[in-house]
Amino acid sequence: MSQRRERLADSVPDPVLDAVESWYHVPLLLLLVAFMLWIRVRNWRNFIVDGQVYFSGNDAWYHLRQVQYTVRHWPSTMPMDPWTGFPEGATVGQFGTLYDQLVATAALVVGGGSPSAQTTALTLLFAPAVLGTLVAVPAYFLGKRFGGRLGGLVGVAILAFSPGSFLSRSIAGFSDHHAAEVFFQVLAVALLVVAIVVGEREKPIYEQFVERDVSSLRKPVGWAALAGLGFTLYVWAWPPGVLLVGVFGVFLLVALPLQFLRDESPEHLAIVGAVSLGVAGILLLATFDTTEVSASSFSLLQPLLALVGAVGCVFLAWLARVVERSEYPSYAYPGTILGLFVAVVVVMAVALPDLLDFFVNQLVRTIGLGSNATALTVGEAQPPYNAGAPFGQAVGQAVGFLFNSYAFALVGGAVGAALMLFGLARGRLKHRTAAGFVLLWTGFMLAATLTQSRFDYYLVTPVAVLNAYLVGWVVGYFAETDARATLRSLHLRQVLTVFVVVLFITAPLAVGGNAGAVTSAGSYADGSSTPGSTIQGWDGALEWLNTSTPAEGTYGGADNEMGYYERYDRTNDFEYPNGSYGVMSWWDYGHWITVLGHRIPVANPFQQNAHEAANFLLAPNESRANQIASSPEGSGDRYVMIDWRMGDVAGGALYTVPYTWYNDGPISLSDDVFVVANQSSGNQFIAYNQRHYETMRTRLYAFHGSAVEPKPVVIDYDTTQATSSGVQAAVATGGHPTVRRFDNMSAARAYVRNDSTSQIGGVGKYPEEYVPALQHYRLVNATETSGLLSSQSFYQSLINQNQSTGLSPNELYATPQNWVKTFERVDGATVEGQGPPNSTVEASVELRMPASPVLNDTFTYTQRANTSADGSFTMTLPYSTTGYDRWGPEQGATNVSIRATGPYTFETAGANDTRSSTTVDVPEGAVIGRTDGPVTVDLQRGSASGSNATTNASTASERAPVAETTAASVVR
Repeated sequence: MSQRRERLADSVPDPVLDAVESWYHVPLLLLLVAFMLWIRVRNWRNFIVDGQVYFSGNDAWYHLRQVQYTVRHWPSTMPMDPWTGFPEGATVGQFGTLYDQLVATAALVVGGGSPSAQTTALTLLFAPAVLGTLVAVPAYFLGKRFGGRLGGLVGVAILAFSPGSFLSRSIAGFSDHHAAEVFFQVLAVALLVVAIVVGEREKPIYEQFVERDVSSLRKPVGWAALAGLGFTLYVWAWPPGVLLVGVFGVFLLVALPLQFLRDESPEHLAIVGAVSLGVAGILLLATFDTTEVSASSFSLLQPLLALVGAVGCVFLAWLARVVERSEYPSYAYPGTILGLFVAVVVVMAVALPDLLDFFVNQLVRTIGLGSNATALTVGEAQPPYNAGAPFGQAVGQAVGFLFNSYAFALVGGAVGAALMLFGLARGRLKHRTAAGFVLLWTGFMLAATLTQSRFDYYLVTPVAVLNAYLVGWVVGYFAETDARATLRSLHLRQVLTVFVVVLFITAPLAVGGNAGAVTSAGSYADGSSTPGSTIQGWDGALEWLNTSTPAEGTYGGADNEMGYYERYDRTNDFEYPNGSYGVMSWWDYGHWITVLGHRIPVANPFQQNAHEAANFLLAPNESRANQIASSPEGSGDRYVMIDWRMGDVAGGALYTVPYTWYNDGPISLSDDVFVVANQSSGNQFIAYNQRHYETMRTRLYAFHGSAVEPKPVVIDYDTTQATSSGVQAAVATGGHPTVRRFDNMSAARAYVRNDSTSQIGGVGKYPEEYVPALQHYRLVNATETSGLLSSQSFYQSLINQNQSTGLSPNELYATPQNWVKTFERVDGATVEGQGPPNSTVEASVELRMPASPVLNDTFTYTQRANTSADGSFTMTLPYSTTGYDRWGPEQGATNVSIRATGPYTFETAGANDTRSSTTVDVPEGAVIGRTDGPVTVDLQRGSASGSNATTNASTASERAPVAETTAASVVR
């Protein structure tokens, strides 16, 4: 076939080909953009449950608070939020940014100036999908710059089909700021690339400014100013985005000396840098809100770093002229720059070591392939490989992670980067300075992704641009022209070759693959398009918290109610009014408590007060827990919310991560749990050390504050060995059961004394030693929704193996538990009593839980006290039995949903096995410290001979809350 007949141009009329060549990219680009939006919003109804809008994750809920606030105070965002981080409050730099202002503005437009809460929530629901789709626009122009229209389209196709973090974080419902981050970063990079290209073409110099040559400076200065605006918008959307300023600064430190060494003037690029960074610095300086050096807040760091960069560009341009006029060799210029850089670092190390440490720590945690132990407890902050794995294995894991996001586009990106580097080395690359910046940007985003896997949502655009360059290079290679080759310059077989390359890059992303390979964007999006079961499991508890606890500022009857949308002036330590209080829970749940519960969490997903939360949950005794909860401001921490994931080992990370944050003494997971394995049967289960039963979270969630005594249950094993996780394993090598049950404690203790590889308790609800009751914490609400169902697998083998022991499922943690349990820290009712001398008094009361077909609806709280030589004793009881209706949120108290089924029973065993008992009511006012006087009990007057003799006590009737009678004595 002749070349003439082989050419596409000979088979298609010129006007048609011209039209196709000029406009073919438009419908394809629109189609890809439409697909991107559709894949992100098609399952939005999954986030509407019973008419309420839900969001995925945690941070999206705090964005809802910021958007709701901004709607009411438009255009201002919240400068200070005392509704989180009790008792300091919080200044939330990464929230209340341009992203929230844009969403609030959209909600105001959609809602006609007065949007409802539903409209505001729905606007936020769709925001990430819209912003994620808009990334295609600057990404296309970046790809087009280096790979022509076809390359730009291929780049957008990679964005559209990639199932990685960019997709999951830009789906409707995942309403965090990540999609906004990507859009504004790519926009800033696209504007900066144009500014660099225009600067290379127009070649601005200092004399033009002196001569006010506006016409010649309009384009380079204008585009540089727009690039500065791009920097600003990115930092306004995400303050840590100042990293991009740092990337550009590193680029200038490398590019300017290289240009000088090539006998090119670095002044043109320096002017672009000075203008862009100067504009960014001035705009950021006008909006900073703290003089602290902080990457996560709008601090002086962002504008000063940009302004220092601008001044540095001017200095480097001047230095280039000085060296050029002198007789110094050309390498004096880069040598001087390097020397000055080292000098600055040395001066900072001596004079400002804290500032230098700040920069080093920020670099390490962002792009330095390193992180501390507490940061690694955050899923998104973990690297895409096992940090403890051998180097080769870690590399394989990282490559596997990236391949799952990009398939063969990862290969295309690597080839594109290699070709671009080769072009730079040969000096034949068009827009080589801009290409150098893109390569450096790609390197930084790759390092960020390998440091924290979440930054994969940034890496997708550099990968797309490099693939665009590859496609443009292939087209240019076959057309023997540049990357902007026209269709008519290609032969049919060359077109097919280009088609194969494009198919190789995009097809695996579009169609997906089998397990272990890349999945399609559609299936990945389907898996991410739900709010998750956890937030719905918490919903009932948060609704109860909002309606059944006193408003902030009114606890205990105070009259200082705090405004939820009120503007509060910025301060590092908010002064809370009397009657305000904190809600203790793990930090993951802090935003939910703020937004859905309208109460103030102690810890939050900013990781504020995470150490305090861990120290409380793992506190070894009630005294230490009270010290942590007794804040010097307001009423201290009054409520504790624990869900099944925090309360049981089946909760996985939510159970284990508090050990990493605990800084109140040495403790690890191995101090809490160990594994018991039977080699002959292959069965194994999780067992507990005594420390587990003494932690506050176990005493609260599992036992509701009640005393727990050991039972004649023994774990019997033969040897111990360490596991890969550091948790000990107790191994039974013979055919004997690993759990034995005895008739009484004496027999169990005798067996353990004679067998050093055995222990009493540690199984399910049975400790090794007696655990006393809590005196100041009571269960006040429990959700009817059941959690912990998955933990049954931990114990099923134990149940099957040891049926003869009589250890029922109810004695294990395998039984379903309430999803969330809420506890109140109370003063407790003081009980003063009289009983037989030198005896033990036991008080117990049955309490009813919310009715549920799968959950136990009652439990018993038990406490003990010893009488003195004269028979007197005192107790502090946290549960009341009467007076519930007299105290509620209107009186600054709690409308408890866990209530007693009857009065307390007080019982004591005396000499000759004589027992006496009585029943006494404890009024609510005494428990919450709102009435004076103790509850009195007299077991001596009510004593009777015989093992089952009892005497009942009558109680005085309650009057109004202010004068509630608290004394109760035995009437014979």
